[in-house]
Amino acid sequence: MALLRKKPVIILAVFITLFQILLFYYYTLSVNQEVRAIRADLSSQASTLTSNIEERVSIVSGISSFIQTVGFDAEPAVIDRYLSTAYRSTNHLMNIVVAPGGIIKYLYPLTGNTAVYNKSLLLDPELASPGLIQETIRTRAITIDGPRTLAQGDYGLVIRQALFQGNTFLGIVSATLRVDDIISHFMSGGAQVYVTRGNDTYLFGDRPGKGGTPISLPVRLYNQDWMLHTSLSPGNKGKTLLSVFLIDLAFLSVITSVLYSLSRQKKFSRELEHTVSVRTRDLRISERLYEKLAHYDSLTEIPNRRFFMEEFDRLLRMAGPDRTFTLLFFDLNRFKEINDTLGHSAGDKVIRVLARRIHGARLPCRLFARTGGDEFVMLFEDLPRERIPEIAERLAAVAAEPLEISGTYLGLSTSIGISLYPEHSTKKEDLLKYADMAMYQAKGQNGRGYFVFNEQLHEKLQQKTMISKYLLTALRKHEFVLHYQPQVHAATGRLTGMEALVRWNHPEKGLLPPGAFISAVEEAGLMTQLTDWIIREVCRQLADWKQEGLDVPRISINISNSWFYNRNLLPALMSILEEYGLPPQVLEFEITESTALLEEHYPLLQEMRNLGIIVSVDDFGTKYSSLNYLKHFPVNKIKIDRTFITGIGNSSIDETIIKSIVFVASQLGYDLVAEGVENTEQAAFLMSLGCMNVQGYLFYRPLPAEEIRDLLMRQADGLAGRAGAL
Repeated sequence: MALLRKKPVIILAVFITLFQILLFYYYTLSVNQEVRAIRADLSSQASTLTSNIEERVSIVSGISSFIQTVGFDAEPAVIDRYLSTAYRSTNHLMNIVVAPGGIIKYLYPLTGNTAVYNKSLLLDPELASPGLIQETIRTRAITIDGPRTLAQGDYGLVIRQALFQGNTFLGIVSATLRVDDIISHFMSGGAQVYVTRGNDTYLFGDRPGKGGTPISLPVRLYNQDWMLHTSLSPGNKGKTLLSVFLIDLAFLSVITSVLYSLSRQKKFSRELEHTVSVRTRDLRISERLYEKLAHYDSLTEIPNRRFFMEEFDRLLRMAGPDRTFTLLFFDLNRFKEINDTLGHSAGDKVIRVLARRIHGARLPCRLFARTGGDEFVMLFEDLPRERIPEIAERLAAVAAEPLEISGTYLGLSTSIGISLYPEHSTKKEDLLKYADMAMYQAKGQNGRGYFVFNEQLHEKLQQKTMISKYLLTALRKHEFVLHYQPQVHAATGRLTGMEALVRWNHPEKGLLPPGAFISAVEEAGLMTQLTDWIIREVCRQLADWKQEGLDVPRISINISNSWFYNRNLLPALMSILEEYGLPPQVLEFEITESTALLEEHYPLLQEMRNLGIIVSVDDFGTKYSSLNYLKHFPVNKIKIDRTFITGIGNSSIDETIIKSIVFVASQLGYDLVAEGVENTEQAAFLMSLGCMNVQGYLFYRPLPAEEIRDLLMRQADGLAGRAGAL
């Protein structure tokens, strides 16, 4: 009987004990949820802080691009005007500095910053933290200095980048932020957050009161390792503990009544469920936010490359035997010119507008993503083959709609490469590679802006791989031959020079043009050996023609940058000329813009000029150079690239560029040759500007040596004439 009387008490005691454990679990769960919520908020503030500083970093990058374009020796008013525009377009920026050679010569605004004007970043220790200027120069990357007390007296942070021309240090550009402005941007909701270095050195922020549970998050910003700190205050824990205590007290006060205790337990369960539901919902919202950041492009808000590759892989794995996919890979033509001329912010706006337009065009694609830069991909499911031209043309038309950026109307165009599943491959990597190759093939076409990958392009890829394997053998077996393309006086048709162009007489593939193997030669590291062979072969051929009494004009040879690093270059060259009894004046060396821009080559180029060898810049204006560089080049001649010549009659911009090159070259005393002249309209336009030396299919194609010999003989007999009539 005693046991029977005690059994309800035991059951009640067990029940109370279990209930206490449940309350303790609820308390622990609530505290942990609060910590996770605070950590999520801290992560959001870290993202805000990073984005805030990255926005200022983009200003420094933009100034760097501008200075590299105009040079430190540009008109001060041009630089000051650009700096004032950059300063006014960005809030919370203390100043912008441009320091040629490390001396602060350009400073905007000057008011409040005169303490640093004309000072040396390399010598004045007040202007930088110890060692950070040297790190900026050594790494050639963006560096962040601070926060620290500035020479102006404020507490701020400096973003710097060193500028180089080749390996030559030119100067430093920087932007300074007040720490108070940073704090006001990344702190929200009155949260007590502060920032330290990795060694716990306090930097800035609002320290919370003592006694809370510390919560920290690392932040990596370029060369800085920071930690964000906050805490879960004891008051929050106390509130949770108090609520648990009150529930427990209420439960114990009515324990004598079974019905009341059951009703109380039910109410408590509902409260617990609601709390867990709210916290779970908050966690799901955070997870969705993080997923969006990981899978969507921040600039355009469309899927990024990671999302596209994962989803494409999933679709391919689920695809049935009858399923087909069409992959479009496209980019904007001449997008680099927009960034270089209008700035990266304008380039970003172009990308955003293009993505919005394409998304709004409602093309029937399964996936649309930005893979990087100005490159995009679109995936179509079960698209009929006959509809591919229609889709490509609609896409090109959407991109070609005029766009106004910074008061300038831009005409955009795209190049589209297309690959097909399973026709071309069943692997996503191959399909992307083939579409990429097809896109570059589309760039070489006139008119149609898209290209569908085919077996010819696949064979070209295989051919390049095959060529790379047999290059060294080809050099040893003397399988290379030279053709020569005459340069003529446009009005008289008289020969004024010739360009030596290499061909590969492949035993299986036949005669291959340089475009089929030159890139493979460079990748194999054989460009120097091939160049040496071309020079020797040109000299041998010249000697043979001169022995026959033929009047041979100067022959130009394309020289790679790697050839200039041969220490015995000039002695070896003079030895070849002496071997064949030729003066240096019979040769002309054509170098690329990138080679002409390397100051380390200037003494050697000048020596060549002193010996009588003509040095010309090939493909001028297509990559790095501007007209401003012409006065620095140690060369004799400029070749106007064929990409500008093709624009004659079609592009007023190309015609204006040609006029500018002709005018500046004439003022500086450079000779000019226009290559790629293929019709009479182009020749007439060039002659009207005074550019008489031309090269192109309108007059002569590249010819083998025996046909050049016949041409020279006809010229010697007074029978030489123009190949085409104006």
